[in-house]
Amino acid sequence: MPSRRATTVWTIVWLLAAGWLAFARVAQAMDGRDRNVAQFYHTAWTMREGAPGQVTALAQTSDGFLWLGTQTGLYRFDGVHFERYRPREGGDFPASSVASLYAPPSGGLWVGFRYGVASFIDGDRATHYTAAAGLPPGTVYAIGGTPDGRIWGATFNGLVQFEHGRWRLVQQPMGLPGTRARNLSVDREGRLWVATEDALAWLPPRGKRFEIATRSVGRVNRIAEAPDGSIWVAEADGGVRPAWTEKGDPGAAGPMLRLSSAGLLFDRDGALWMPTLGDGIRRVPRVDAFAGREIDAEGREAERFLERDGLSSDYVSAVIQDREGNIWVGGSRGLDRFRVSRLLPALTLPGATDFAMVAASGHGVWVGTKNRPLTRLEATGETPASLREPITAASRDGGGTWLAGPNGLWRLHDGVPEPFATLPYADYSGVQAVVGDGDGGVWISINRPGLFHFTEGGWEHDPLPAFPNDPSPLVLARDRHGRLWMGFARNAILVRQGDVDTRLDAAQGLAVGNVTALLEDGEAMWVGGELGIGVVIGGRVQMIDILSEPLRGVSGLVRDRRGDFWANAAQGIAHIRAQDMARAREDASYRPPVEWFDSLDGLPGTPAQFRPLPTAVLADDGRLWFATTSGIVSLDPADVPRNPLPPHVSIRTVSTDMGTWPAAATMHLPAGTERLRIAFTSTSLTMPERVRFRYRMEGLDTRWRDAGEDREATYTDPPPGRYVFQVTATNEDGVANDVGASITVVVARAFYQMPWFFLVCLALVAVLIWVAFLLRLRRIALQMRARLQERHAERERIARELHDTLLQSIQGLSMRFQAIANKVPPGDPLRDAMERALDRADEALVEARDRVRDLRTHVGESARLDTALRALAAALAAEHAVPVVANVDIDVRDLDALVRDELFGIAREAMHNAMAHADASRIDIDLRMDGCELVLAVRDDGRGIDDASLRDGREGHWGLRGMRERAAAMGGTVTIAARSAGGTEVMARLPVERAFPGRHTHIGRWWRRLVDALRQR
Repeated sequence: MPSRRATTVWTIVWLLAAGWLAFARVAQAMDGRDRNVAQFYHTAWTMREGAPGQVTALAQTSDGFLWLGTQTGLYRFDGVHFERYRPREGGDFPASSVASLYAPPSGGLWVGFRYGVASFIDGDRATHYTAAAGLPPGTVYAIGGTPDGRIWGATFNGLVQFEHGRWRLVQQPMGLPGTRARNLSVDREGRLWVATEDALAWLPPRGKRFEIATRSVGRVNRIAEAPDGSIWVAEADGGVRPAWTEKGDPGAAGPMLRLSSAGLLFDRDGALWMPTLGDGIRRVPRVDAFAGREIDAEGREAERFLERDGLSSDYVSAVIQDREGNIWVGGSRGLDRFRVSRLLPALTLPGATDFAMVAASGHGVWVGTKNRPLTRLEATGETPASLREPITAASRDGGGTWLAGPNGLWRLHDGVPEPFATLPYADYSGVQAVVGDGDGGVWISINRPGLFHFTEGGWEHDPLPAFPNDPSPLVLARDRHGRLWMGFARNAILVRQGDVDTRLDAAQGLAVGNVTALLEDGEAMWVGGELGIGVVIGGRVQMIDILSEPLRGVSGLVRDRRGDFWANAAQGIAHIRAQDMARAREDASYRPPVEWFDSLDGLPGTPAQFRPLPTAVLADDGRLWFATTSGIVSLDPADVPRNPLPPHVSIRTVSTDMGTWPAAATMHLPAGTERLRIAFTSTSLTMPERVRFRYRMEGLDTRWRDAGEDREATYTDPPPGRYVFQVTATNEDGVANDVGASITVVVARAFYQMPWFFLVCLALVAVLIWVAFLLRLRRIALQMRARLQERHAERERIARELHDTLLQSIQGLSMRFQAIANKVPPGDPLRDAMERALDRADEALVEARDRVRDLRTHVGESARLDTALRALAAALAAEHAVPVVANVDIDVRDLDALVRDELFGIAREAMHNAMAHADASRIDIDLRMDGCELVLAVRDDGRGIDDASLRDGREGHWGLRGMRERAAAMGGTVTIAARSAGGTEVMARLPVERAFPGRHTHIGRWWRRLVDALRQR
């Protein structure tokens, strides 16, 4: 919402505007009022180009956008795209039919609607005011602001003022007569002008009461101030006229235009533009020239531009001038723009074609055509001559100005064409080129082979023996040394000096194709043709390659007063600076830059390639003239209209495959954005087609990208991150806005791009590796268990074989020996020997049976280790009368069978050693859990074991080694040590997960180790 502005702000604005006006007038030597309205570059946008219809109001905001108020809504225009505006914040407009627009210098836009609604737009936010905010329920005809910061509105129900967020009626309290305020305006001095149905009045700066200017007013549609300070009004019934001057009669300030108008505008040059309600546009360049006169619809004093001239509609109601000096007109069918083109179109006669040009004395050019009279063209007008013959060639030299056509030759004398000679052939002959010989005669080239020379009252024909194919020259030129230069088709030049002819062609480096232009430049002769330009110096040919696309179809070459080169080519008019061309002559590898002037600059068509030639002429006043197939244009090289304002740049939208959003300071895009498109624009309205952009995305681009004329940047698969997108622009004259516009783009991360996801994946990989490791351990354990089972099975097989074969055989053998022994008489020494042998055999058999029993005996037979240990303890205690105590305080029901057998074997061997070798008086057996290990301990109180036996074992005994082998087989260890209190302790340890594989999972074992580790700490 706007607030009261300080007077100093408005003062600065008015001073800047006045300074700009002064700069514009000084910078442009040719007064814009000297142009006819038809000489402006005109562009129309209708509904076919996307423009809205029924344009009722126009305004340009500080950001450069052109705003169009229509009967169906509000639009804005950047020179390329029309966009219907709808605020993103503050709600949609309460009405749609726009009656007025006002753009404050401080920014924003006021919109006045029909039926009592006003809105203020600030960026993407709109604030709406209706009757609830004090606004009367009538059409808002106009809104304006005075330098003291007050905002005023002209409404159907009177004048209103905006204060502290509300509107209030001020008409009667401030002495303004009438009940309606039909329009208002603010002049350069800050006075507020208001038109009512009763009077035209003005309010002084910071004033409290209105002063009556005149009561002679009708239905005023628009109020405007002329350059001389007079106040003009556009009346729906009376037309356009001056209504007030500070001194004197208002009628002396200008004419009365009897046309129904809804608007008027005095441009920067002081010309009056008047849109009419059905008669197109009227323009009066100098209103003071017609003071006191009445001009009706048919009056020629006011220049006309109608629908038949290209105007979008003859019914036009709004007109403004933008900050670049362009005139914009809105009407019933669209939008029109009038701008000063760099190339000034000549006001030639309608229907003229094939222009033969030659410089006129003093200024301007003479132009002859095939179908119109000889005419002298000036920048702002034309003067026909008496000669009505068709002219196809013209030139000027020290002998005068020569004109030639199919009906003869003429020479100008004081601007009057005088017949000089008829052509050498009576039938029709087109004259291709003409040039004086310096002695009163003339050389011509016609559509017959060879060259023709008129001298001493007659024609001489030169068949040009240097060219056996009988060509005729396309162009002729005579240099300062009197040499005659002839340019031919197919890349050939003939230079004649006296009786000596010198030919230049591809052998000498000439590569211009058909030679269609010659320009003498000191000792150099510049050559133009269909393939480019070159220069001949001292008989040496050098081609010139330019920086941009190669020149094509050059049929006119001139140098201006500063020495710069101008070429009329197929692509347009090429301008090459003198210093760049001089460098190109010295350095064959240098490619000079070119400034182009084409259709956007007002160039109609392309230059002729056959005749008339040349198509470029330097006039005596320094103005350059160029002819094309469709018309003639001119320019002053010292006064080329330029656009000094840098283009305002803005970013419009951000699009992805998921949708399009209006650009904001920070754009948050979803994860997985595959295609990012950022649309931007510039509000340089003079020549938006030549605005060039460059952009970069900080974080993605390492350098600026040249977008050319494209207004969109595209990025594919931008990675997640925070980026800053920047765009700058350069206008048609190279004036850059290096600050440009920027937004921050944040591309979200997908879940698989989050840091936690990488941690989860890393943990998952670690778990998989751990699982694989555990599976490997499990496989190894299964292999070990299979081997133990194989060993036990082998032991059982061996025991079974020994029992079933060897022991049975020995038993049978013993029985036979006993039978034999029984046959020997008692007391016989032999029988005694045999008895003793049989006793030893019985002992051996018993020992063998014990060993076989040991091989076959395992706890599987007893089912549980605790039961087996207690039974073993009881048996040993009964056999040896030694206390054996077995203490088992854990549940061993799910003990691994192989582990059970090996532990039982270790316990049995340890107890056997204690009984057999230690003379123990007590043996204790403990089976318990110690942390993550299962421990079996066998202790005795015997005499202990010496170090040598502990280290090497007893000779002939394998018990200690067997216990260690059993422990290793089940994945554990056995320690045998002497006790400090006397005796020996055998302790077997193995991991609990090996002992109870079904009870302890891998996670449970890992958790148990962790708990044990924490407990130890």
